[in-house]
Amino acid sequence: MKLSVDWLNEFTPLAQIPFETVLEKINTSICEIDDVEEYKSHLTSVITVKIKSLEKHPNAEKLQITIATDGSKDYQIVTAATNVSVGDIVPLALPGTKLDGKEILDSELRGVRSQGMYCSEKELGMALESSGVLILPKDTSLGISVRKFFLWEDTILTIDNKSITHRPDLWSHFGFARELASQLQIPLHHFPLQADTNWEDTSDGLTVVNSEHAHAYYVCSIQNVNIAGSIPKIKSRLEKCGIRSINNVVDVSNYLLLELGQPTHFFDRSKLQSTSFTVGKSKEGQSLALLDDTSPTLGDNILLIQNGITPVALAGVMGGKDSSVTESTKDIVMESAVFKREDVRFTIRKTNIRTESAVRYEKGLDSYTCLPVIKRAVQLLKENGNPNVKVFAPQGFNHTESKTVTIETNLSFLRHKLGKKISLQEVKDILERLGFGVKTNDESLSVVVPKYRQNYDVTIPEDLVEEIGRTIGYASIRTEALSMAVETPIRNPLRELERRVKQFLALEIGFNEVYNYSFASPTDAKLEATYENTSLKIANEMPEDHSLLRNSLYPGLIKQAKLNQDRFESVNLFELGRTYHKEGSGSELAQEKRWLSILSLSKHKVTELSSIEEEFLGLRDSISELFLFLNLPNFDWSKQQRQHFHPNASLTLQYDGKEVAELGILHTRFADLYDVKRRVFLAKINMEVLVEIWETYGRNSHFNPPSHFPQGQLDLSLLLNASDPTDSFANLVKTLKIPELESVFVHTIFQGEAVGEGKKSVTYRFRLMSYDKTFTQERFKELSDNLVETAKANGYSLR
Repeated sequence: MKLSVDWLNEFTPLAQIPFETVLEKINTSICEIDDVEEYKSHLTSVITVKIKSLEKHPNAEKLQITIATDGSKDYQIVTAATNVSVGDIVPLALPGTKLDGKEILDSELRGVRSQGMYCSEKELGMALESSGVLILPKDTSLGISVRKFFLWEDTILTIDNKSITHRPDLWSHFGFARELASQLQIPLHHFPLQADTNWEDTSDGLTVVNSEHAHAYYVCSIQNVNIAGSIPKIKSRLEKCGIRSINNVVDVSNYLLLELGQPTHFFDRSKLQSTSFTVGKSKEGQSLALLDDTSPTLGDNILLIQNGITPVALAGVMGGKDSSVTESTKDIVMESAVFKREDVRFTIRKTNIRTESAVRYEKGLDSYTCLPVIKRAVQLLKENGNPNVKVFAPQGFNHTESKTVTIETNLSFLRHKLGKKISLQEVKDILERLGFGVKTNDESLSVVVPKYRQNYDVTIPEDLVEEIGRTIGYASIRTEALSMAVETPIRNPLRELERRVKQFLALEIGFNEVYNYSFASPTDAKLEATYENTSLKIANEMPEDHSLLRNSLYPGLIKQAKLNQDRFESVNLFELGRTYHKEGSGSELAQEKRWLSILSLSKHKVTELSSIEEEFLGLRDSISELFLFLNLPNFDWSKQQRQHFHPNASLTLQYDGKEVAELGILHTRFADLYDVKRRVFLAKINMEVLVEIWETYGRNSHFNPPSHFPQGQLDLSLLLNASDPTDSFANLVKTLKIPELESVFVHTIFQGEAVGEGKKSVTYRFRLMSYDKTFTQERFKELSDNLVETAKANGYSLR
């Protein structure tokens, strides 16, 4: 939001106080300032001059040599302008002036000295295009800066909107000046809401239908307007605050918005189909032509202003084009209203139209200004070229006219919350200075909130604490150490486990942690079929892609992988997060589950199956290492089908008979659905089950003293069908209960012409360890023969 310091000075004498002090008080006690800028300061050296003489340039057919005076000094200017004559008063940019990034120089043009440049409206920033030099009125004073002539000598404050989003009373020059006056303890000497206007006793036929859709709504008939340009004061103030001047009627509405923070609107009376006005809601499919030349198709329940049965405005947001004020307008209807902020926010969200009026309405205005602003509007219309307007009595309603907010508190509460000892008189003086009504009884206070702050802003005793704190200055409150007992914090095993898991994944094996939104689409909800029926739909309307709470972390990781698959060779991600599940349609709350999900993209082509299998086994080993890192060595991997995994690459990990984790390669139909070009390895760990196991077994010692005898190993190669699983024989060997067998795993897999088409050679490695004696050749042979016989007996072929 932009504020004119010159405009603020109209309400309170800021010029009496050092400007740095004013800025400091705004920043420390009111809001944040983003920028302080002298308005069009580069035009200070553009002055008004009168052309005394004009003659042809001797060396250029299209140039003219002029002599201009500022009243005390003459300047020789060479110009190509064809619209200037002797006696014209024009703006002259002196040497050193910068216009459009170019510096004006004292130079020669075709051998003739030129001491500056005459300026057009475009060069002064007053128009996008212009055909010649700007000719000023004949009574313009000479030698003055155009900044002074156009009332541009001003400082503009750019306020950070976020810092006043809870203060609708500050979204105007008068409201801001009122706040500054109270904070700086200077008088407020101009009250535009107290403007006095007489109007006719009749309504000129206008009626307003009482409606629950607005806090207040008034219309007022005004006759005999004359459409023209605005006076310099109003025009310059609008432009300095970033609003384009349109005409002397529309500009009044915009001026009121900036001056008082109360949106208003003018309708052309001749374009209205009825004398009756109402505030209603739209129906699906309705359309309305707006002032910005758009005609949006509206959905249900968007707030409208209706003239009879015809929509004429999006209430609180934008007026309709068909009833707008134009150059031929003679009679107008003024609208002054306060709408419910919830309705205006709904309109903004549905139409994606955000205007200066809507920004103020969505903060929550109070209706007390609705009638006074009409009087101020009439006063401004008369000042702005319409002295003969005839005004009729406003018609309408105000449902919140009698609303008051009173807060009961006491001095002890205020002192405790502030952390500073402050007297009752100081509290009373501060609050009364800020516009509050205060009654005291001993140390109790009954505080009446001013109407311009009673809607959503100051409603509870803690709000009064903030008012006092920011007024005395937070820097004046001494910093003190907390006085509290030092106690052993309550242990949270889940958090401890999560930190250890993150440490392993990020620091030990180089995975990257990601965070995804908890929202999901219906397509995402179908990935894990087990949880599809437990999806929880979000009650308030959302885009379809975010219409559900997620029941799986996989879709988010897959989408992250898709975005990065062409940027990085290695994509290794993990996420710790919650999923949400609701069984049935009862009133019980949804269930939250805590998961660790892991994703890794293959580095190889989808046809390089052997390499992909090695990567898959590598990820399985990494998860196994995680469990060893957590001191949980007694886990078992087993094959278990999952609908979202490839049938031949789907494993689960069990510990103490409980399923803790799953691992697999994403099924190709889901890879195609999410447009992932590489093989996707996925895994997830149920953190709630894992923390139980970790608490039970993770602190136990699993140490086995090393054997004094050397380790042995045996290799056995079997010929299997290419589609046969490799774990069957390993599991078979484990059932033999060989006492020296420490582990068995697949060492190598070979496929090629040497083993035949559709076959593979699998080499199993058996690690052997004895704790009581050294292996002998006889024992090695006995174990080898036992393994070979077991293989033959179960239909396996040796290679």
